[in-house]
Amino acid sequence: MIAIAVMFLTACNKDMNEVMPSSTGQTDVASDSNLKKCKHTRPFSINFYTTVDTNSAIPPTPCSGDLPGFANAGYFLHGTASHMGLINVAGSRGQDVSCNLSFTTALLTTSVAGEITSACGDKIFYTGNDEINVFNLLTNSGTTGTITGLWTITGGTGKFAGATGSFPINGPVDFTTSTFSITGVGTITY
Repeated sequence: MIAIAVMFLTACNKDMNEVMPSSTGQTDVASDSNLKKCKHTRPFSINFYTTVDTNSAIPPTPCSGDLPGFANAGYFLHGTASHMGLINVAGSRGQDVSCNLSFTTALLTTSVAGEITSACGDKIFYTGNDEINVFNLLTNSGTTGTITGLWTITGGTGKFAGATGSFPINGPVDFTTSTFSITGVGTITY
């Protein structure tokens, strides 16, 4: 009985050594790969509307172009984004970095920068270039226009640290309230 038990334990020990080699090279590779975060590219969709930021400590951005004195205020984003859920409005703000109004093209072109914050506090940072069609406003034929552009994800915090990607934006603008609504589908890597 003792001889059979010794043979059984020896066989099990031999099988374990074959399955779990003690080579440090294989063990190090497995532990190193567990330490590195895998990033994956996923679809990213947004559905936002804005309200104007009236904080006087952050002044509107003065625009160049055909209408001296024209300036764009910052905005808060409301809505949802995939991988974020319902966004935190107080932490989701954008601001024009530069803007130009052209009567010839009936376009307000802007460069924007901002952040989108999830309900749990993780952030995505973005920059972008937009075109706002102001034809109706310039010709007194209406108080609405359209906004189109491309926003690029330039990093983030929390689970979005080091995030990259981009998404087009498109939607209506209401010039009486200085607000816009946008949707877009692109990609995010995090």
